[in-house]
Amino acid sequence: MTIFSFSSAILLLLVCSSDALEGNSEGQPQSLTDTICAGRPRSQCDVELDVPSACATTGNVFIPSCPIVFFLHGAGGNNDNFKNRSGVHEAGYIGVYPQGEAGWNTGPKNSNNCDWTDYSCTTDPDEGDLVKAIIAEIRSQGGTGNVYVSGTSNGAALAHRLAANGGTELPIKGIIATVTQLLSSPPRSGPGTLNYNQPSSSRGNPAVSILSIMGTDDDLIPYEGGSSGVFGGDDSFQLMPALTSMSTWATHNGCSGSYTNSEFSSDQGDNTATLYDYSAGCPPGVLVEHYAVNGGKHNAGGAKIDGARIDPLDFVARVEAGGTPGPPNPPPSPPAPSPTPPDSCINDASWRGKFNDAHTCDYVAQDPTIRCSWESSDNVRANDACVAACNPNCATSAPVAAPVAAPVSTPVSAPVSPPIPSNCSDDC
Repeated sequence: MTIFSFSSAILLLLVCSSDALEGNSEGQPQSLTDTICAGRPRSQCDVELDVPSACATTGNVFIPSCPIVFFLHGAGGNNDNFKNRSGVHEAGYIGVYPQGEAGWNTGPKNSNNCDWTDYSCTTDPDEGDLVKAIIAEIRSQGGTGNVYVSGTSNGAALAHRLAANGGTELPIKGIIATVTQLLSSPPRSGPGTLNYNQPSSSRGNPAVSILSIMGTDDDLIPYEGGSSGVFGGDDSFQLMPALTSMSTWATHNGCSGSYTNSEFSSDQGDNTATLYDYSAGCPPGVLVEHYAVNGGKHNAGGAKIDGARIDPLDFVARVEAGGTPGPPNPPPSPPAPSPTPPDSCINDASWRGKFNDAHTCDYVAQDPTIRCSWESSDNVRANDACVAACNPNCATSAPVAAPVAAPVSTPVSAPVSPPIPSNCSDDC
């Protein structure tokens, strides 16, 4: 076959393939919901696929191998805003935004029908099988790139779990896990076969690059490990200490286990953060990094380290480049001209998150990239109620809350919260 006819055949295959990966405009992801969710025991199932034109397999002479990045919300969150803030179009990556059942089935949940020890259960969400099916569908459309998972809180718990079950069915190259570490027990939980909670070379799990960010004073997910209120009082579920979780991954990845310490400034906790970097002792191409936000709470994922937030896609880029070490954050971009703020940049002082009355618009403003998608008990989105916190055009406007006649004396250092629902690990 001549070079010309071979190239023509490749082009013909790309044009004629009914399963080719189509590109979409930024902010307008495609839906895989009908394909993936049919027949699954999920009332909230939704899967969005975000494909930049550079990653499409139609119209390209050479099939691209763009990295595929899953973005996982926390308990009480949703997948609504990833399409607007994931950054995959700028980075040239494929984004996947699934919706969980009021979170992800990584531990005891009030909504489950089966006990967590019933691995044959078919009436509760099987998260491993869900992600396996999504990856298989993207592969069938020509998406051949490495797979990464970025998750916050309950989403980070699932990221660890997916990586711990990595292999042919879950080819996870790396994870970005924010404010949650590995479980020390139980070994398995929930439906299916992709339900192991710790990695094991005996199961053939490959090496996985890890970026972890946690607050050392997290009141919900304890940095030093142990039990948590998110498990509903079931002491079978125990968290590893954060550094034990990292050393577990380092050992699994074939790293030496030693690490270097670097100190940075932070805008949370005691205004410092420590990077524990195991990567120098790891095989080529493997990164294992942990940021401890000293004194940070459960919102530590939004901390600015040396003036900038950790960018998950920067970590993906470094792994794709063969584990290239780099600065913790890119330098801040030069300031752009400030847009004109909207007519009203005032938060609704009465808005509260549905899981916790302490979650006001001021609380949302501490980490808007995550919290602006939260809802109140009457289904009002923070995006709509917390205008000053969530509308980027309000950054130039001074007021951040509705003015009041007199200051309200409310303790802010440690608000007393209502009982934590057992399935809550984000808006709680």
